[in-house]
Order: sequence, then structure tokens, then C-alpha cells
Amino acid sequence: MLTAQVAAATVEHDLGARIDDALGDHADLAAGHWADVGRRTASAGPEMADLVATSASADGGKYLRPRLVAAAYLAHGGTDLALLRHVAGAVQLIHLGLCAHDDVVDGDRVRHGRPNVVGHAEANARSTGLDGPASTRQGEASGILSGDLALNAAVLALVTAPAPEPVRLRLAATALDAIEQAIAGELLDVRSEMLPPELSRPLDVARLKTASYSVTLPLQVGAIAAGADDVPTTSAIERVGTALGIAYQLGDDDLGLFGAPETTGKSVLSDLRDGKRTEHIRLALERADAAERSHIALALGSPEATEEDAARVRAIVTTTGARAAVHDLVESHLEHGLRAARADLPAPLAEHLADLAGALRHRTR
Repeated sequence: MLTAQVAAATVEHDLGARIDDALGDHADLAAGHWADVGRRTASAGPEMADLVATSASADGGKYLRPRLVAAAYLAHGGTDLALLRHVAGAVQLIHLGLCAHDDVVDGDRVRHGRPNVVGHAEANARSTGLDGPASTRQGEASGILSGDLALNAAVLALVTAPAPEPVRLRLAATALDAIEQAIAGELLDVRSEMLPPELSRPLDVARLKTASYSVTLPLQVGAIAAGADDVPTTSAIERVGTALGIAYQLGDDDLGLFGAPETTGKSVLSDLRDGKRTEHIRLALERADAAERSHIALALGSPEATEEDAARVRAIVTTTGARAAVHDLVESHLEHGLRAARADLPAPLAEHLADLAGALRHRTR
């Protein structure tokens, strides 16, 4: 048994090292595609050049999605590293595009600790003397157009990937399907703000908005690019990606309420003031007494919610057992995903995902 555990750990470690070697500098993955966008749109003038440059500079984060592309590609026997970097960069572009749109929807001006596309354009507009509403319009328009540009560039990159035509078309169709799912999840998330929190569907939002493009899509793209596009493989990836993606989003929601701002880079008031309908809140309302439900209702979605309000909501979520129940959900989804991975995916990929699941269990950011 010990020998098997050591072997599995070695397999995962080897794949992790191969991923880093194969991808190279993660920041270069999308940069090449942005350079192509810049060349294609150069005739539009300096305004477009500025939007492309600002969009490219918004890249960052943990590069989870390109790494998952590489994990699936290498584990399924892919060897063309130029193709891998090309499609991994396209998946990162999809992430950047959806984030740009999400920032507009949520009214955010900062991402990765610096001004996002919206914030950058808004500040530039103010520097020219435009008033509040006019500068806001400039910022939001830039965010929408940046997102459109990134999504378009991503699909174009997949359609023109250095691979046989059937592979290129399959990659593009898979990406478009994931984008469609993410849009559906975003809509469900926004429309839930019109519902009583206890009637919201956070797990459906997590499945559509997060799991579809953050886990399932990268794994599918990697496998397809490597030539593993059979029904058993795609079906297994769907099951694994959905389970791990929901667990990832539930963990993210937990950090949004209980995380340390100095570590997460996000205030614990943000989700509360935005009225985010998380599984924590849904379960807490289901289990709370009348006074506790009233306090959550007053704080949820209130721009004036204070640190004291957040502390009280955290206490209710904890004492009602809602947080423990969410942790149980995270664990059950992780276990379900890993069982499916170990049964139906290559062993190196399954163990790499097991390592990722271990990190999800102890996330601090």
C-alpha cells in the first residue's frame, strides 16, 4: 500500500514539473494572442491599441485554467508543446473575457490588487475632465468591449490552432459551449438577487458559472488537443469537472465570508454588501430563528453593512451549522470528482487532480 502511495505521489510530482516546463512563462500564454489582436486591429488607431494593451495588462492570477489544460494534454499523451501553449493561452483569454464582463456586472474597479480595465478607463476619462456618469460610461464600455475582444480572440485562436481541422473545430465548439454555460450561470446569479435568498440556487450557479469553464473546459481542451476526444473521456471529464468546480466555488464563497482580507485581497464585506446568494446564506436562513433571519435580511445587499454586521452573519452561519454543511458539501464533491477521475482518467491526471483537491481543502486565498 505504501509503495502504491509513493508511486502515485511521484507520478503527480512528475506531471506537475512537466506542466511548468511545458507552459513556460504563464504570462506569455495569452500575451501572444493579444499581440495578434493588436496586429489585426492596428488600422483602428490608438484608441484600439490602448484597449488591447490595457486588456493584456489585466492578465494575472494563479493560471489554474492553463495548468489544467496542460495536465490533461500531457496526461493524454500530447507532445506538441507549441499547440499546448496556443490552446492554453486561448483558455486563459476566455477567463480574462468573462472576468472583464463580470467586473462590469459587479461594478468592480480592481482585480489582482490593481485597476482592472473598467477602473483604468474610468480613471483616464476622469483625467480628461469628464464628470462621474460620463467617466463611468467610458469605464463600463471599455470593460464590455475588452471582454468581447478576449472571447473573440480566444475562439479565433482555437479555430486557427496548429492542429488538424476536425480538432480545431471541436476545440472551438467546446469553448463556445462553455462560454454559453457561463453566461447562463451569470444570468442565474444576477437574477437571484430578485429572489428571497432561500429560493436561490447557488449550486446551479456554481455548476454553470464556475465549473463549466474553470475546470471542465480546460480539461476538455487539453484532452481534445491531445487526440482524446472519445465519449468515455469527455463524459468522465464532465463528471470530474462539475464536481471539482462546484467544490472550488463553495470554497471561494467560504473565503468571501470568512477569509482574511490581507490574504484573499478581498473584503469580507463585499459579498454581503453585494447581496450574494451563497449556499452559506441559503442554508443559514433555512436553519435560523426569526431574529437571526431578520439580521441576515437587513445586512444582505445593504451598502451600509458594517464589519459588525458581517461578524454577526458569520456567527449565525456558524452556529446554525450552515458553514459545516457547506464544508461537508465541498468534501463530498471533491470525493465524487476524485473517484470518477481515478476510475476513468489517466492515473497521472487523476493524481494531479487529487493534489489540487488537497489544496482546495485548505484554501486561504
